[in-house]
Amino acid sequence: MRPEEYLAIVLRRWWVVLLAGLVAAAVAFFYSSSMPPTYQVSVRLMAVAQPPDYWLDLYAKNRLASFQDLIRNGDFVASALARAGLSADPGQVLGSLQLGRNQDSNVIQLVVTDTDPARAARVANALADAFVAQTMAENQRILEQFRDPFGQRIQGTVTVLKLDTASPPSVPVGPRTRLNTIGGLVLGLAFGILVTFGIEYFEDVLRTARETTRALGLPVLSEIRLARDRRSRRVEETMPKLVVLEEPLSAAAESYRTLRASVLGREAAGASCRTILVCGIGRDSRDAASVAANLAAALAIAGERTLLVDADLRQPSLHTLLPSSPSTGLAEALLSSEERPIPSQPTPVSELALIPAGTLPAGTNPADLLARAPSLARLAQLRERADRVVLHTAPLPECGEALVLSRLADGVLLVVRSGRTSRSIAQRAKEQLERVGASLIGVVLLTG
Repeated sequence: MRPEEYLAIVLRRWWVVLLAGLVAAAVAFFYSSSMPPTYQVSVRLMAVAQPPDYWLDLYAKNRLASFQDLIRNGDFVASALARAGLSADPGQVLGSLQLGRNQDSNVIQLVVTDTDPARAARVANALADAFVAQTMAENQRILEQFRDPFGQRIQGTVTVLKLDTASPPSVPVGPRTRLNTIGGLVLGLAFGILVTFGIEYFEDVLRTARETTRALGLPVLSEIRLARDRRSRRVEETMPKLVVLEEPLSAAAESYRTLRASVLGREAAGASCRTILVCGIGRDSRDAASVAANLAAALAIAGERTLLVDADLRQPSLHTLLPSSPSTGLAEALLSSEERPIPSQPTPVSELALIPAGTLPAGTNPADLLARAPSLARLAQLRERADRVVLHTAPLPECGEALVLSRLADGVLLVVRSGRTSRSIAQRAKEQLERVGASLIGVVLLTG
């Protein structure tokens, strides 16, 4: 995926990212605000070798590194607190204790954190004093046995000095409410972004042309943006609208002209495209009906004698393009035993005629009617009556009429609605058409 596609995923659900960030920031703020203030004091301890000597100084550094482990010992801490008359919990003191030391330095920094500044200072001083007292005794005993690499006894002393005396601090070091809130916001935003990608991964819908092409392996011949106006959308969802005729300068009309160019270009490349089947995916066929009507109108405006056939006998809608409701249509013609041509009706576009769906008697299955040999033979004759025949049928995979009529079509156009059409259902519809040997032209993607 390209970077802009990742950005589009985040922007599509920006509110999820924002909500996660705000919730995490609020939790961090209230949690930090509820915590008591903490204070921190430090005492520096330094090992000094006298007289200055390389081996004696090296000994001081090594012993300082080993002696600092005393401060992390529970017995040592308990003894130091008892000697200072403090009732603090040794385990709690150890949990709040930090030691810092530069490997090239003879200095140890002892840091104590507590909610009581006076107690923090007393604990730090008690530990430092106990450390100085114990290391002095240990140094004197061990130094008597210390030898340099040449076996000579080192003459001198190593003294541990307490460089600071801790005093109660006046300014707390925590909690860092502002820093924690900002950190919570950042982590929340990151979590929100991960959530949006998780939703996108598991969401079973097609949204963009790139996703559609990747999922179906078919080119998107045209992206048609639907009207955003609520009133226009309600009208659009109840009846097809000839955008190429009523709004010829609109972006949607231009998209239909792009679709027409793709269809005619297929024929220019040597593939026959006289009969085109337009099929929706899912349960609703109104999107496909609008595409079929506008494609047929665009072909007719270009001078092609075009016949538009509403073969969706379940949810017919193309009859709304006619000035008045027809009394008969495709259903009555196919059920009739007479061999007369299927009657068509003129439309507002001069080169475009329409065969409406008609009314199917109760109990008659549309797929069975269209699959009959006489029905297929009469539908095949429609090619002789026009330069182009555009068939609109019930959607796949809910209905099987498209699989029957695909035998008569030179190419099949699938209509996908961005954000609504299921990826898995679209793939299943494509597989059904491939199994019956249908020639798939591509996909029309409706957005908005």
